[in-house]
Amino acid sequence: MLFKLGLISFLMLLNSIPSQSAVSSIDLGSEWIKVAVVNLKPGQSPISIAINEMSKRKSPALVAFHAIGEEAAGLVARYPNKVYSQVRDLIRKPFDYVKKFLDSYYLSFDVVEDSRGGVGIKIDDGVTVYSPEELTEMVLGYGMRLAEFHSKVMVKDAVVTVPPYFGQV
Repeated sequence: MLFKLGLISFLMLLNSIPSQSAVSSIDLGSEWIKVAVVNLKPGQSPISIAINEMSKRKSPALVAFHAIGEEAAGLVARYPNKVYSQVRDLIRKPFDYVKKFLDSYYLSFDVVEDSRGGVGIKIDDGVTVYSPEELTEMVLGYGMRLAEFHSKVMVKDAVVTVPPYFGQV
């Protein structure tokens, strides 16, 4: 009986402590990423769009090693083979499809076929190979960092929106 009373008291105390984490929403597009944050602090608008380091509401969905988003966008013209774009659309696609897709967009990534018949993207060091899932994770991580910077509290939960034609894979 004493244990139950203690447990109930603990749960009531835990419920009375306000949450210190925010919730984020990430709109993951092929070319752009947009981040919204549900703010918990009184006096702030309940939902706001996070701005990036260039004070823009949307960021390029680009990865260049040592640069993501707006920083990577500045490198595209000089180093087109070192800035990776459209990676969301390469997830779980066969190697032949990816090769044609990259050619149609004039993207000069160095791609290799991986063990499951998909694609691996060889970065500029010529040795390291990343999957499209790993590069997409880097873009999503950038979105989470934008959300945390904007909300000034830790973001524990996020909702990621994708196109309606995306399936389980």
